[in-house]
Amino acid sequence: METKLLLPNRYKRLGWFIFVPCLILTILSILQLTPALSFFDDGHILSQWTMIRVAEKGSLSAFLDSQSNDIAGEILMTLTAIGFFFVAFSRERTDDEWIMKVRLESLLWAFYVHLGAFFLSIWLSYSLAFFVVLSWNMLTAPLVFLARFHWIVYVKPYLEERRATV
Repeated sequence: METKLLLPNRYKRLGWFIFVPCLILTILSILQLTPALSFFDDGHILSQWTMIRVAEKGSLSAFLDSQSNDIAGEILMTLTAIGFFFVAFSRERTDDEWIMKVRLESLLWAFYVHLGAFFLSIWLSYSLAFFVVLSWNMLTAPLVFLARFHWIVYVKPYLEERRATV
């Protein structure tokens, strides 16, 4: 089955190279485990625009303050999304109808989980925690899709093959 909307297989490796480190840095910045995360040191001229600073917790004015807004978070989320796009929508080496079926089912699963998490975040989180939960919710669809698709295509057949030989 030929689909013109998928990227060539070589983009998958590039996507993993972008997706994994950016996802880790995005999760660290959302968790705010570091007081400041920047691509440059403090002395660099670009550090003031690319530093993720931790604002006072619970302070809406600190959250919306232009002093604590920067582009590092936007860069990380953009690169994470681009990496996910390359990984998720690149052809497999043997892209047949079964792979296309698994890809579609995985996209449906990811959408259902994402929508469920979105509704839970609307009803169960308030104030600034709502924005943090929504940030995490942006990662649910890509992670569920990649986990389910790669589980069905790569891990499950390997486990079934090993079980058959034992």
